[in-house]
Amino acid sequence: MVKNGLGRGLDSLFESEGPEKKEDVLLIPLLEIHPNPFQPRKIFREEEIRDMAESLQNHGLLQPVVVIRRESGGAEEYILVSGERRFRAARSLGWEKIPAILRSAGDRDLLELALVENLQRSDLNPVEVAEGFNRLIEEFHWSQEELAKHLGMKRSTVANFLRVLTLPSGIVQKIEQGKISLGHAKVLLGVKDSQEQLALEKEIIQKNMSVRDLESRISQKQSKQEVPSWAKRGKDVLSRMLSRPVAISRARNKVKFTVSIENEQEFSHFLKQISRHESVDQTGNGGKA
Repeated sequence: MVKNGLGRGLDSLFESEGPEKKEDVLLIPLLEIHPNPFQPRKIFREEEIRDMAESLQNHGLLQPVVVIRRESGGAEEYILVSGERRFRAARSLGWEKIPAILRSAGDRDLLELALVENLQRSDLNPVEVAEGFNRLIEEFHWSQEELAKHLGMKRSTVANFLRVLTLPSGIVQKIEQGKISLGHAKVLLGVKDSQEQLALEKEIIQKNMSVRDLESRISQKQSKQEVPSWAKRGKDVLSRMLSRPVAISRARNKVKFTVSIENEQEFSHFLKQISRHESVDQTGNGGKA
């Protein structure tokens, strides 16, 4: 899905290698290849590199890495576009050279390609995705709408990832480490107080809470919140006016008044009560005028 929004310029970097393109596969010294400066992925787990190294030993390199050639200080160097795990695994095995496909790309393509490749393989954690999105927006002056359209995503998806970066840094770090999921993050974003967010973050980890557990915990905390005195007085006034019990509850920064009606007859009586008080108010206002 993501790749369909890239257009021919970026699609060409991932075209299949036919016989006519074999001359583009080069053996390049590992020391001449530099990491992609726009690589959104920051965490490469050691076990992943070990697994890849074992695969290289047993089966060889089944898919070459992709690089571009750049000039730096009068000398040529290669920038890695995709295949960083393969590159790191080969380096850990002491390889001197690695098969690589030579392509051409600008700075925007480098960032976008690294982001798209990892998104397609589900390699990025939510923070890396959000930071990649943010970098595209800031460096290339894209709106969320433009970014979403270009990557073939919904704008709301892009917005939800970017909102993760607004959480306290301690929580962002836990998400990056995989200790808290994106689902947890979405629920925490609904809590406005940062100290409360941090307290809930500790509970998530200590109690190994699921997203549903977190939602229930927040609901419990909100139901226990103190109802302000003005709302208690309002409840009494409404009960007298409507001649029926009125329940009161606290939901985040709002107070909710609830009237229960069991049948149509009660509802008709309820409407009459409201109409009667409206008539009194209008008469009173008219007299004052």
